Amino acid sequence: MLPSTTVRPPRGVRLALRAGYPFAGVLLVLGLTLLLEWAAQATTFDGILGRGGYVGEPVALVVGAVLGLVLGLVWAGSVLGEALRAHVTSRSITLVWDDARVSVPRSLVAAVVLDADLVLVGAGTVELARVRCDLDRGDLLAALAAHGYPEPLPEDPNGARFAPWRRTDATLPRQERRLLAARGAALAEGGHGDAELLRRQLAARGVMVRDVHRPGRRSRVQEWRAVVPLTAAPAGAPATTGPGPGRAGRPAAATDSPDSDPHAAVMPTARAVPAVRSVATAGAAA
Repeated sequence: MLPSTTVRPPRGVRLALRAGYPFAGVLLVLGLTLLLEWAAQATTFDGILGRGGYVGEPVALVVGAVLGLVLGLVWAGSVLGEALRAHVTSRSITLVWDDARVSVPRSLVAAVVLDADLVLVGAGTVELARVRCDLDRGDLLAALAAHGYPEPLPEDPNGARFAPWRRTDATLPRQERRLLAARGAALAEGGHGDAELLRRQLAARGVMVRDVHRPGRRSRVQEWRAVVPLTAAPAGAPATTGPGPGRAGRPAAATDSPDSDPHAAVMPTARAVPAVRSVATAGAAA
């Protein structure tokens, strides 16, 4: 059995981050140091460091450069630590980014889509995982081929079925609207772990969701599609998601609360689709 293969963002991107952020930090702090020294020269104060005989004292510049370098290195490390990573084995694919983590068994993956998003598709077009793909695509393709996964599709065959989400969309049952609203709020606050848990809750109810960028908007817009018929419940009645063996027409193993056990099994549709384990915990690391 082949060992696990870890795929990260392209090497050029990682090098640019490791070099660019420290360089930017040095320039920023040096600029602030010179500005402070200039302000000190314009007053009766005798400089920030040293005797303050002229703008740009060597001691102040050296201290500022070292401080900027340290801040830049910490900044670069933080960004790289939150970047998407994929751990590919013959048994599963594990995706880790920010504070979110999703692990999908190989036996559940019916297709892989490698477009703007990396999508792992299961039975009945259920999306077992979806995340913005910033990985080295050549390394990812090689890893998937080496571990026996289907050749990735260049476009999402279900992409045309997505519709923009609106809070007043009567097509969706009330509970699904609430989950989408909560997910949008989590993304706006940078809570990718919470957003992934809510995506799983929606998938358990037969609603797939993706994030797209619309011109003129700073934030991404949620779009959704259904894999089972949706029935909007009347006011005051429980929301349902088509026929199924579970309570209120939902799959019996579906979990509803974002605070539920992240290791709990999820049945994405009314069919007997095996469970997929999605884990989203604060501070998760590869």
